[in-house]
Amino acid sequence: MTVSFNRTSAYFIDSLTGRSESTKAAYDKDLQQFKLYLARYRPHTLCQGTPDDLRELDAELKKARGRLTDTRYASRKSKTEIRSQAILDQCDIDLSKVRKEDIVGYFGYLESTKRLTRSTLLRRLASLRRFFTLLTKEKYAIAPELLEKLTDLNIRRDRKLPIALEYDEALAFLSQITDPRDRAIVIVMLYMGLRISEVVQLNATDILPGTEGITIRGKGGKERYIPVHETVLEAVMAYKAVRLDPLPDELGEPLFVSKHRRRIHPSTVRKLIKRYAGAAETLDNRKRKRMSPHKLRHTFATLLLQGDVDIRYIQELLGHENLSTTQIYTSVNRADLSQAIDRHPLGRSR
Repeated sequence: MTVSFNRTSAYFIDSLTGRSESTKAAYDKDLQQFKLYLARYRPHTLCQGTPDDLRELDAELKKARGRLTDTRYASRKSKTEIRSQAILDQCDIDLSKVRKEDIVGYFGYLESTKRLTRSTLLRRLASLRRFFTLLTKEKYAIAPELLEKLTDLNIRRDRKLPIALEYDEALAFLSQITDPRDRAIVIVMLYMGLRISEVVQLNATDILPGTEGITIRGKGGKERYIPVHETVLEAVMAYKAVRLDPLPDELGEPLFVSKHRRRIHPSTVRKLIKRYAGAAETLDNRKRKRMSPHKLRHTFATLLLQGDVDIRYIQELLGHENLSTTQIYTSVNRADLSQAIDRHPLGRSR
């Protein structure tokens, strides 16, 4: 038995009693977008409409830059008549033929092709859930798996780009740091991508003249090998030449020490980076206010990516379980890691 989208969607909108007209219009817009996807990409669900109708619909959508509209009834007059909504209205979808794969395909299309924001995706999902909940309650002949899939479907959080210094900003940030200890700390972070906990745990014997790389024990006890760039060697050796004699602790002889000769505390590193960021005139207000040790780690990864370093190597250097959701694990050897560090963009400025 055919379940008409046109009739059931109209019934659904009428059922929204007590809702404002703008809310009803928003629900209707969401449902029309679902219908449009089914008509264009799931033609087996069509129960009304011809291939010629779909070709005309595509032509009208092209004129409208993908929008569903009918300029004949618009409040503003348009020089070009566009009837994409009218043509879609002539078509109908048999909802009894829709399956969960169509639901998954629709949201994949919205996310990857249309690149809608998470808030818009969540609204589209909520609209379809309410629509199919009503149809299920009213015992329309639709597949039970549809509502199950809509209930289980999760929309991933928006992935915001981390704050990181650009190439010129990183150089300018470094150029203002004259204190040998502070400069060595920042260079270690920018050239090695270490976490703040890993920086303060470095011992004096970890970086010696001629050191080519060190093994870092990161989160969860996971070990990773990180080559030492020659710029790091120079900065650390310059600091060691003027460093106060360190007081050994349970971890050994610390590399970076406070004025009291003890292992430097993470809070001290945070404060010094904040201080230098606040004085950096080349940084915008957002970066000055939010600069931190972890932002220097972001900078490390960003600059390597800009230097065309394979993301597999960056994943290994950072010790990330998942640097990219689309990147599969591959084997990485030390020679490849050394080449990655050698290609660090800041290294070319020396």
